[in-house]
Amino acid sequence: MEKDYKTKPKEYILEFLKTHKNTSFSVQDVYDEIKESGYDINLATVYRNILKMVDKGMLLKHQASNQKYATYQYVESRKCLTHFHFECKKCGTVIALGNEESENFVSMVKEKLGFMIEPQNTYISGVCKKCGERFIYL
Repeated sequence: MEKDYKTKPKEYILEFLKTHKNTSFSVQDVYDEIKESGYDINLATVYRNILKMVDKGMLLKHQASNQKYATYQYVESRKCLTHFHFECKKCGTVIALGNEESENFVSMVKEKLGFMIEPQNTYISGVCKKCGERFIYL
């Protein structure tokens, strides 16, 4: 079992997570903000710590098939693992769909299609109300 050391870079990353609870972010986003704050950190350290946090269940990792890099979301509670997430393409805000609605959708898909969805890994992208874009639904 790997020992969990408290280091300055890890503290910087945890501070970033606390201030970005409802947004998705990339490793580069974390690195850039920490560097802009004047702290000394390198990209490999951020990447390594982010991957450890994913393994511990502190972060959700999402990588759409058309993206070159992954985005992450801070998990405040285990409840975050049981529902779908809507992610704004413009500002990165992540909005959680309620557990009951998620469970109903998962059950319907399983019943009709025989397909098991993993809600914690399901992100639906679009544009949030705040960003104000309108969509034409087909």
